[in-house]
Amino acid sequence: MLIIFPGRSGPQRVMAVLFAVVVAGLVVVEGLDGPTLPATIGVVASGLFAVAVVLLAEARPSAVAGAAATSVTVSVACALVPALRLEHTFGIVEFAALSVAGIRLVMQHPVRRAAGPAVLTLLAIGVLPLRVFLHPVNVRTLSQDGGLVAVVLTAWVLFVALLGSYLRLLERRRVDADRLARQVERLDHARDLHDYVAHHVTAIVAQTQAIRFVTSSGAAPSPGDLDDLLAGVERAGGQALTSMRTLVGILRDETSATAPAHATLDEMLTAVTGTLPPGYPAPAVSVDASLSHRPLPAATLDAAHHTVLEALTNVLRHTTGTTRIDIRIRVRDDRPDVAELSVRNDGRAAVSPLPAGGFGLTGLSERVRSAGGELTAGPVESGWQVTATLPITDGNLR
Repeated sequence: MLIIFPGRSGPQRVMAVLFAVVVAGLVVVEGLDGPTLPATIGVVASGLFAVAVVLLAEARPSAVAGAAATSVTVSVACALVPALRLEHTFGIVEFAALSVAGIRLVMQHPVRRAAGPAVLTLLAIGVLPLRVFLHPVNVRTLSQDGGLVAVVLTAWVLFVALLGSYLRLLERRRVDADRLARQVERLDHARDLHDYVAHHVTAIVAQTQAIRFVTSSGAAPSPGDLDDLLAGVERAGGQALTSMRTLVGILRDETSATAPAHATLDEMLTAVTGTLPPGYPAPAVSVDASLSHRPLPAATLDAAHHTVLEALTNVLRHTTGTTRIDIRIRVRDDRPDVAELSVRNDGRAAVSPLPAGGFGLTGLSERVRSAGGELTAGPVESGWQVTATLPITDGNLR
């Protein structure tokens, strides 16, 4: 399929077709310089073949090689048969088309596929002027300026080869950058999926376990208690659906992936701590007055949000007998441009019925580092603590 057709609007397609027609007309006009009908047919055919290859959506090695071989054949025939030699033009359009085809070939294909056709194309470019310079009228010019012509042709062939290689390098860098960007996006979405959905699903499982525990104890729960437990399951399920809808919106480019979910730390903490199901202690929150309503970098707010969310998720999944959860955010005494966020619980380690993927802290650590901070997590006296140090000014971002 020609490159002038796919992915083009009506006006663009018309302009592209007109361009192709004009170029083909120039090839025909150049072919009329042929002294005989076979010479005209050869020049027109090789020129149109080269133009057609350029119009392809991809510089296919076989097509480029075919155009180059046709051009070489016509040039050699003109060199060997005096009656076929042209006086005024050797095919400027064909020369340009072969140059473009050679550049695109080197740019688009691996060396092992492009090498042979590329060498043949450079040869075709190099011998094209023989169609004119061997004409009796131009022999004297060639004898006088042949060295200069050879230098110019050699320089052009090298230019085509080097330009193709350079553009190939740029294309490879673009592809690598695009692949890296896609990998970063996949990691971001994977972290969001774990942080949001896993938290709410864990809350559903925890409350379902509470219902089973109450009902298996032999004492039927009161309608009010049972309704509270089921309401918690319903609320967690709704939150999970909301999170999934948000992620789907990001993947469909309908929701900004960079927009901060909350404006301040207080707003963020209120939202996150409210996701804990009934039966778990309400976290004790302590935030420095200087940070409560202070505008913070979006990356810092996002990292703080996910740090608290992951710490609370781990309370639900991996602990039992938790009676206290402390969330503290303060400005570091030794670094006034850094805030320290810690989430500590006094629960005992418990076996979770949920599969342990091991991605939570790993993804959280990546998120915190991308915001310019550091994350630590581990056991402390009478419990477990997650600590993140985060910048509170944009100048700290990495």
